[in-house]
Amino acid sequence: MSGDWREQAQGLWERADGLEPGEGKVRLLEEAVRLADAHADTGMGYMLRDSLIDAATFGGFPDKALVAFAWCRGQQKKDPKRFDPEGMFWKQKWVVGRIKEFPHITRRQIVDALDDVEQCFTKADAGKRAVLKMRYQAARDMGDEAEADRLWAAWLEAPRDHLTDCRVCELDDELDRHVDKGEWAQALRKAKPILEGRQACAEIPHLTFGTLLYPLFKLGQLEQARDVHRRGYAMVAKNREFLATVGEHLEFLALTDNLSRGLTLLEKHLGWALDHPSFRDRFAFFASAAFLLERILAEGSRDTVSLRLTKAFPEYRADCGYEVKALHAWVHGQARDIASRFDARNGTERFSRLLARNRVLADEVQPFVLD
Repeated sequence: MSGDWREQAQGLWERADGLEPGEGKVRLLEEAVRLADAHADTGMGYMLRDSLIDAATFGGFPDKALVAFAWCRGQQKKDPKRFDPEGMFWKQKWVVGRIKEFPHITRRQIVDALDDVEQCFTKADAGKRAVLKMRYQAARDMGDEAEADRLWAAWLEAPRDHLTDCRVCELDDELDRHVDKGEWAQALRKAKPILEGRQACAEIPHLTFGTLLYPLFKLGQLEQARDVHRRGYAMVAKNREFLATVGEHLEFLALTDNLSRGLTLLEKHLGWALDHPSFRDRFAFFASAAFLLERILAEGSRDTVSLRLTKAFPEYRADCGYEVKALHAWVHGQARDIASRFDARNGTERFSRLLARNRVLADEVQPFVLD
């Protein structure tokens, strides 16, 4: 029987290996992990979780990646000779870099996790730049502006090594900073190698195209923004890992008064937002959806919309008819509640300000036909 379960687990692993990132891949690996755990095979459980962390990270399940890594980290601490921590340094970066996206994880826990990364990397005499970037991003996302400014400078001055993210990933992260500061032209100038297809990696330009939509809009470069939207949305439309980026495309459609197209995105992706484990990504989508529905209300031409929404939606209607006011109240309420949870955890008003930004966007709307 021992051989039977191993063959079954190996088969699940091989099937998962042939799939694109997504729920199916994650489920197959989770089932293989359950088999290994049921037979107390720690070695196979570790190897399977190694693959599961990859699949969950790039398939939109950061919570599952966190759980799998926490188990592996526990084994590393028990037996570092058998389970060398250095073999998972990159996965440690991925997982710890995203724990701030869960408002129930405290600031103390985030700091402890970052400290653990630094201690692990220091033992390997590497990773200083990587840790500084992670600390900068945590400070930025939590609204600690002074600390983010300090860490931004320290990060860019630190030397590169084998644990540093690739140059194109770092460039994409720099763009977020310029957009935060309203440095639209600077963001576009830096992004030129990505826009021209000369630099790319696993999630770039997918993320970058979403980031650049607002700078392009602000600079009046609407034809290029249209091209970036078309190219970029096609890259992210099938992977829930990019829920926040879908929100950026949704915002662009609302800003340019392409409201029917925006409703199509809302209809297609609301299901992702309902159960996506990243509350930060949920917030980004719901805030953009609220702005879209505010534009429809301001337009005043329709009180109801016909949408084929998932049955998981709490306000689901079999007749597909939804009052715009009620739908807006629901998505805005979701964004507001998430913002409150993050602000309470962070001790800042960053997320409340991000939601209030919708009022600024309403004054910037510029109709532009995409078709």
